[in-house]
Amino acid sequence: MADHRLYDKFVSRFGETIQEGREGYINSLLCEAEDKVLDITGRIEVPAQLDSLVVKLAVIAYNKTGSEGESSRSEGGISRAFDDLPEDDKARLVNYPRKVGVIHAADET
Repeated sequence: MADHRLYDKFVSRFGETIQEGREGYINSLLCEAEDKVLDITGRIEVPAQLDSLVVKLAVIAYNKTGSEGESSRSEGGISRAFDDLPEDDKARLVNYPRKVGVIHAADET
């Protein structure tokens, strides 16, 4: 279960626009975002400095609701491309000080 303060940060980004009854869904998105951060950093707990990134990744997933699995979409002359992990955030995670002993594929030369 995601930390309640992360849920509060998530909700504060949307204000009143979140539909009632979506708490469980939002918590699952926060948990998935935490898992992604942990997978990339090789840690067992998300460092407090990365809480904002967890919320950002959950917001991205929430905004993509209904278009899961799509990488791009074009409708009525409007094209959209979806990115699960923006490059600047990816760089932030990959360069985050890793737990000792964790090796990433990108590190192997």
